[in-house]
Amino acid sequence: MKTLGTLLRVGVVFGVIAIASNSVLAQCAMCRAVIENSVNAAEASEGLTLAALVLLIPPVSIFAGLFGVIYRFRNVQGRKER
Repeated sequence: MKTLGTLLRVGVVFGVIAIASNSVLAQCAMCRAVIENSVNAAEASEGLTLAALVLLIPPVSIFAGLFGVIYRFRNVQGRKER
């Protein structure tokens, strides 16, 4: 229960930082230069942000899956069969 409270606090802090900071949603320097020189800057910015999020999904899923398997079978060698 204590861990859940700590995770909730950390999540709230990261949420406040993400909302309060404009640079959190910024792209890299090259992407920003392309967006600033484009005709439809707002639309291009939204497209690049969505593309970055879509490209982030597979590595996060793989990491979470591997972490879940490792966590689930962390004590397999130490167990005794009855």
